[in-house]
Amino acid sequence: MIDLPSSEIYEQELFYMPYRKSLQKVLEIICEQSPPDGSLLDLMCGPGYLLGEIAEKRSDLSLKGVDFDERYINHAREKYSGIEFEVGDVLSWNPKDPYDVVICTGALHHIQYENQAMMIKRIASIVKPKGPVIISDCYIDDFSNEAERQLAAAKLGYEYMKETIMNGAPREVVKATADILHNDVMMDEFKTSLSKRLRSIKDNFGEIEITQTWPETDSEYGDYIIVCR
Repeated sequence: MIDLPSSEIYEQELFYMPYRKSLQKVLEIICEQSPPDGSLLDLMCGPGYLLGEIAEKRSDLSLKGVDFDERYINHAREKYSGIEFEVGDVLSWNPKDPYDVVICTGALHHIQYENQAMMIKRIASIVKPKGPVIISDCYIDDFSNEAERQLAAAKLGYEYMKETIMNGAPREVVKATADILHNDVMMDEFKTSLSKRLRSIKDNFGEIEITQTWPETDSEYGDYIIVCR
């Protein structure tokens, strides 16, 4: 398993990386589509930043975050009171009851390729009927062999780092972005293409809405939000 950045750097990244646009859009969707007094589960919630933002805008929601990294959960518990956080492996963790809304943001690429389809199936099983599932992630160009995968990961990583630097990121955030490029190329993380991800999503959901948040130019790679029911 890779050594992920500290909670503090993780949250700093969200202000400089292109992915911040996805988080803003995800927050809008949650506020619009979550039922009054509903329950929301964030799988692989990291240090809890998004749940903290949701709590400010939708105080009626019952929120829970689950993440494997104990550092992140401890940070979230200290910083975001009123939200329930739990250390758990999302590949085996099971809730007592289904949730009105389930989200997984910027996280599925941490799961090995052979387990990603199973993870999507698990997500579909823990949301209430017709409840929205929001999956946002960063995707590389489609590939058919390992060399193509590496080149696609390098292309994404370069563009990601370039925009992060242009956004005025401090040195530690630039380093973290460079680490992402390395991890993706060397397959320590497991970014896939949108077309490959959609195969699993279509197997588990009947309604799908796709929004690309970055880059602004027409491209296959980039940050996408998929709302599923």
